[in-house]
Formats: sequence, C-alpha cells, structure tokens
Amino acid sequence: MQVIRLNANTIQHYRTMPRVVMALGFFDGVHRGHQAVLAQARRLADARQVPLAVMTFSRHASRAFETTLTTDFRYLNTISQKVDLLGQNHADIVYVVDFDRQFAAISPQQFVETYLIGLNVCGVVGGFDYTFGRGGHTQISQMAQYSRGRFTVTVVAEHDAAQEKIGSTAIRHLVKVGNVARANALLGHPYALAGQVIPQARGTFAFNPASRLQQRPPQGSYRCQLKTTAGMWPGTLTITTDGLTIQTAALSATERTVEVAILARQAARVVPWQRGSAPVIAVRAM
Repeated sequence: MQVIRLNANTIQHYRTMPRVVMALGFFDGVHRGHQAVLAQARRLADARQVPLAVMTFSRHASRAFETTLTTDFRYLNTISQKVDLLGQNHADIVYVVDFDRQFAAISPQQFVETYLIGLNVCGVVGGFDYTFGRGGHTQISQMAQYSRGRFTVTVVAEHDAAQEKIGSTAIRHLVKVGNVARANALLGHPYALAGQVIPQARGTFAFNPASRLQQRPPQGSYRCQLKTTAGMWPGTLTITTDGLTIQTAALSATERTVEVAILARQAARVVPWQRGSAPVIAVRAM
C-alpha cells in the first residue's frame, strides 16, 4: 500500500497517478460504517480494474479552528493506526491531506478539480453524510453537479446497529464513559491506544500514549491485548490520575512500541472488610 501526504504544494507532483476509484471520508475509527464505504469502493475498483485510493485528512476540521468549544475533541485513531486499518480494508493508495486553514477555504469546485480530477479519479464513493468544500456545507449528493460527468459518484447509506447510527461521535462517547465492549461492537474491531511501554517492575510497565489527543476510557482497569512486532499478549490496562500502567507476564522488557487493544472493562472487584475499618463490603469499580 502506498501512503502519500498531500497539500497545496505537493499535489502538483501527483498529476500522473493511474486512474483510481476514490473513497472519501475522515475515517476516524474506521468503524463498521466506514468499512461499508470501503467495501463498496473496493467492489467498484475491482469492476473497473483500477486501484482503490482512500482520501483522509491529517486532522479533524474542529482542530483546524480551535476554540473553547472544539479543543476537547479527541480522536479514535492516530494517523498511523488509521492508515493500518485502511490497509486491512484493502486500500491500494492512502492520501493523507493536510487539513489546514488554506485547505478549509477552498470552494467545492476547487476541491473537485484539484483533489479528484487532478488525481485522475474515475469514481468516488462516500458516506451519506460526507461534505466537502468551504465550510463543509456541500453534500456528497451534490458532487455530480461539480464533476459534470467526469467521474461517477456513489453514496453509501447510513449504517445502523440495533437501530442506532454507527458513527465516530457515538463511539467516541462510548469509549469516554467506559463502555468499551459496545464501542468495539460498533467499530468491528477492538479499540486500541498506541504508545510506548517503560518497564517498572517485573510484569508492570508504564504506558505513554503516542497522542494526547486520542480518546481514553475513564479511570479503571481493562482487559487488553498488547500488539508488538513479536506478537499479541494478554494483559490489564489500568488508568488512574497518575497515568497509565500495564500488567502482563508475557511482554518482554525489551519491547517498546505497542498497541493496546482494549477488550472490556474489568468486573467490579469486591474489597473485603479488614480489622479496624468500617464493617461493610466495599465494591470498587474497575
């Protein structure tokens, strides 16, 4: 898979790319709704015997215009995680567009001419709620009028689970409140934090997330799997006000970079009464 970083300057170097079908979206989380878009785009690319390209963006629009209302926005993936998931969904090319104020100011027509026609697109596939151009007010259903027949436009309908829209906002909230099991069901894969581990004691590691902007679950302990270059290992991730730690007997102290796939919150732990304390059974949420 080829990964290409694009901005107003570098895009000029990619005018001779092969014809492609392009899947459009921010793809935060690469959840089951996104997967439906990618699957439809893959089918179209195969039918036309061209590569599948995916266009995503370096940051969410709200982060390009930080205000007191938007600075609490958190991502479901780092860019590296997102690119890896797009590859797992059979992308041949991933374009990561620098989303800055200059890009945010382009008109819908300019986006079509520069970032679609300019990249030799023969077909576009996007979710029903995809928007483009200045202000993000132009719907993908309007794209055909800007393409003027130079490529096809396929709109993928809303993807639901139990009559609930599968969307990044809902999944982000589920992770934030600790309902990781439900978030994983909507994602179609375990929610994962990327970062580095630092050995502290035998079987205990400090965990430093790769991005301070990736959504974390609330304080507590979670069953997890640790993915390293050497394989997958079971463990427990504990989040406190002091930071994140991982307990595992399997991880080698030589490992540094890991992806922590969070499976579910641990069951509540019963803390028994001890002499000298109040005669109650305390249940501490983990």
